[in-house]
Amino acid sequence: MPTQARATGVNMQALRAINAGDVSGAVVLFAEDATYSISDGVGQCSVTPCVGREAIRLNSPVTRLRGLTAVRRRLILALAAAATMAGVGGLAAHADQTPTGVNPAGGLATGLTEFNPYLLGLPGSALLRPSQGRVQALRPSVVRLTVVWSRVQPRSYRPPNLSARESGCARGLRPCVPWSGVRAQLRAIRSLELRLGRRVDVLVVIYGTPGWANRPRFGCRLGGVTGESRPVQLEDLPAYRRLVESVLAAGRATGVRLRWWSAWNEPNTASFVNPQRPRCSASAPSVAPGLYAPLVRTLKATLDAAPGPQQIVLGELSSPFAARARLTETAEFVRGLPQDVACAGEVWSQHQYVGDADDLGALEQAVDARGCPGPPRRFWITETGVGRAGPSRRRSLNPRVLRLGCQRLNGLLLRWYADPRADLALQYTFREDPAFTVGLADPRLRRLYPSYALWRAWSQRSSSSDPPPPLPAACR
Repeated sequence: MPTQARATGVNMQALRAINAGDVSGAVVLFAEDATYSISDGVGQCSVTPCVGREAIRLNSPVTRLRGLTAVRRRLILALAAAATMAGVGGLAAHADQTPTGVNPAGGLATGLTEFNPYLLGLPGSALLRPSQGRVQALRPSVVRLTVVWSRVQPRSYRPPNLSARESGCARGLRPCVPWSGVRAQLRAIRSLELRLGRRVDVLVVIYGTPGWANRPRFGCRLGGVTGESRPVQLEDLPAYRRLVESVLAAGRATGVRLRWWSAWNEPNTASFVNPQRPRCSASAPSVAPGLYAPLVRTLKATLDAAPGPQQIVLGELSSPFAARARLTETAEFVRGLPQDVACAGEVWSQHQYVGDADDLGALEQAVDARGCPGPPRRFWITETGVGRAGPSRRRSLNPRVLRLGCQRLNGLLLRWYADPRADLALQYTFREDPAFTVGLADPRLRRLYPSYALWRAWSQRSSSSDPPPPLPAACR
């Protein structure tokens, strides 16, 4: 009965979306209603959500439609046809923002990266529903969507599979609720928009070179990094373009506007682009800007040819304290870019966690020195957080340490709020990655860290230009 009540609630949301003229939103919600119907016994599931292959099979669009009544099937198909003809409606009044930013009011907007669609907004998992409510309470202005090319297209002769299965575990830790790749994440974003009653901007970030697209090895290869960090062969750039086109098409089909795009994640670190230098010395010139440039040019050409106002976000840079054999310093990276690439977008992005080098000022100066035409460039912090003592190390659970970390994170947010060119800060994950312990909740989703209260306080402001909130009690 509780699940039937939830299904009724989804139906009511769908009807409200129809009344508001939001055709694509209604399609998503009626499809989500199919998930609840399936969980109530259609096929082989019970009230407890299915797991494994059965969950993926039953979550497929074809199976969802078969699980509905004939009336509902006809309604979904009719709505889908109307969506194709009319485009995305309903939330259009919230869609128009300034051409160059997500934050026309000034101040500091907030958002997050969260991989699991059931945490972000996708209905269907009773197990994760309490945590989903906590994520939605963060009211993100921007959601960062990562597309791992090697996962969605492991074979060159097959098109990108944006429904590729994910286990739903946190590196093997439960709870594990499987989900169907990028398409499920897009449906979750659309569901989140409907629950918030406004558009959510999306930043798409690509990384992970498939083995078939790897360049031959050269240069400094310190660290035993996997093939996913190898540079993309120039002859495989058309495949990169097709990947972008497939994600754009999936966004249109779901009713999610994919406006912001980053060509590659952390191109100034060997963890994502390897090598960084021709020889293993920090004094050797960086080859990373030259490896990054073809990706930006291909991405820009693809977005310019596609319908809609897509824009490039340059950088996604790590914040190293100094240049090393496996790291390119921020200013060095910007200086090494060809002029057309350095000026390809009006937004630059940086990653900075508590304890990292404070590189935003250096990035702003380096970008300004390129003398790009147009308005001054804007800057986003697209990964931040607090907690880790280092990669793959456990975070301290000492209450005093947790409170101190929360205070230091608040100090970063205040600094970016005061910077007139910094528009956005994105928390890196709600559910903590055991290998990168900076999340807001532990990997098993049993406890919240004080930093969750901090992000929630910042997100509850009615406008990003409102004064910063008081430090929450959990952080004092």
